[in-house]
Amino acid sequence: MLARVAAVVLAAAFVLSGCMTVGPENPAFAIDRAEAKADLERMKAEPAELDRPVVVLNGWRSPHVLGAALKASVRDRTSGDDADFATISYTLSGSIPGAAAQAVRSVEGRWPSDDPERTVEVDVVAISMGGLVARLAAMPADDRKRLNIRRLYTLNTPHQGARLASWIAIDPASFAMKPGSAFLADLDAADRGYELIAYTQLNDTWVGATRAAPTGEQPIWARGTAVLSHFTIRSNPQILSDLSRRLRGEPPIAEPSEPPSD
Repeated sequence: MLARVAAVVLAAAFVLSGCMTVGPENPAFAIDRAEAKADLERMKAEPAELDRPVVVLNGWRSPHVLGAALKASVRDRTSGDDADFATISYTLSGSIPGAAAQAVRSVEGRWPSDDPERTVEVDVVAISMGGLVARLAAMPADDRKRLNIRRLYTLNTPHQGARLASWIAIDPASFAMKPGSAFLADLDAADRGYELIAYTQLNDTWVGATRAAPTGEQPIWARGTAVLSHFTIRSNPQILSDLSRRLRGEPPIAEPSEPPSD
């Protein structure tokens, strides 16, 4: 019940805040928001076969409905086929290793792999903490397979720690997201072996746009919203257009650059 109420409140916030964008336009985007909306309609009318399954990983204790909504948006602009997608949430898990193990089990259950060490090859679209879950799941472990990622797309993921975690940390997952944590250092030290494309919005008071790409890398950034910018990234037409184009194998509309602020 509480999850449904939270989802309704956030959905209302998306609608109210979606018209109130803040911050400068990113010159690295080839098209503006209106053109991006038209591009999304074009892709919706022209489904494209995907090269591999797509896994949507939800954020920290996030209601499943929010990850499912992003999945539907991406699905409708790519293949249009639910069989190509899986949404994974870990609302009751307070541990990133626990969430990573759950993600691997879910992918293995959906698309079983004959490889004893890796799952089937997938692309991953990860919301916030989901990006850290994906990076950990792709690393070797004694008690599970590795998540076999070809491309990882992250949305407002605290690759360099979350601003909010500096002030509030209530479980092992939030402690791991503190800037400078040993967990984040271990992720950065690991061999990646896949492409990572990080997206972020300005005015993200939870993570911060300047922290939304791994150390030494830059994200693709866009204007944020006046409130709840950490969450409204899921409906940003420029970001959805670039992400969907990449999944479809089409030329992207933006490249990484340094955000002017958080």
